[in-house]
Amino acid sequence: MHGLERPRPVSAVVVEAMNSAQEWTALEPDGTRPSTELAIRDDSTVVGYGPDGVSSRVTGTTKALGHLLRRTIAPLDISACSELRLSLRSNRRAGTGGGPFFLELSLGSAGSPLTDPGNTWHRLLPVRAPHRWETVRMAIDDLDTAVSGALTQIQLRCVDATAPLTAHLDDMVAVRPQLLADTDHALLVRLSGITVGTGPVGVAIRAAGQPLPDAPALDVVHFDTQFAAERALDGQRVVAHTDGGARLADYGDPFDLDYAISPVAQDRADQAALIEAVLDRLAPLDELAVNGERLPVELVRLAGTDRIGGAPEEVPVLVFRVGARRAATGGGPVQVVSDVRIEPHQWEAL
Repeated sequence: MHGLERPRPVSAVVVEAMNSAQEWTALEPDGTRPSTELAIRDDSTVVGYGPDGVSSRVTGTTKALGHLLRRTIAPLDISACSELRLSLRSNRRAGTGGGPFFLELSLGSAGSPLTDPGNTWHRLLPVRAPHRWETVRMAIDDLDTAVSGALTQIQLRCVDATAPLTAHLDDMVAVRPQLLADTDHALLVRLSGITVGTGPVGVAIRAAGQPLPDAPALDVVHFDTQFAAERALDGQRVVAHTDGGARLADYGDPFDLDYAISPVAQDRADQAALIEAVLDRLAPLDELAVNGERLPVELVRLAGTDRIGGAPEEVPVLVFRVGARRAATGGGPVQVVSDVRIEPHQWEAL
């Protein structure tokens, strides 16, 4: 196997990399006049998910209520995707712990622009904890086909200005989650770019029946999938915050995916260098970024043995277990409750 290539991500589309602030326009609530109360700029110090090392820093004053940030992109088809994922880090909570939502996301297209009264799709962006990167996951199965088939407009609107806001946003990705394909790709991204001597190291995940890659290379085989009952969750998560309430979905069935990584080398020096390179990229307890999510990774013992690796006469094997989940299924809507009353009732003894 010569010239191993990383497979392209088949289930993710980058909608906005959030690395080019000059492409955004800050506007007053009327959508025409420039805003001086809401601003966006590039930041290479505080960054989240995404390979470019740049995020967008959004700031707003206490006069920014209703002000907008708008961005036009080339027509993008996300109709095959089921959700958006956006990396978000803010200086205050939103939608949790008594903190009001302060940013709203809307999408538009030439056929259904943001200014069209019929285009009502929007999502309020939650923040569970301040000063920590989170991935906001938003269902888009209800997005109008006129938008999902040719998305061209993105808008962020300030919906609360009771306090100044500072929020960092990074890659917005539309995804169609696939348990194995997504994990395979993320693992290969983590292991790509390794060199031995002056030559590049090939890396690809092969089926067990395929021939070994040519040295120097990393031989990666996914050899086991098991249902992880200990990570099963009965609850549901919110997949859409809107003015009218929220939508729920289950967490998806959890699975443990086991990958065997072996060095393919012509001598011991290259073999040792390859093993160390893998351990440099994957710690015994680690996380794997998969389309904005962070999946747990653990170096485990090979099945049927009492130690990590294979038998002494075999090529050294490192077995990593990735904790992943299948795509969640949708649940029903939850309405906003604004008034709860508890009244006493006296029962008569019979």
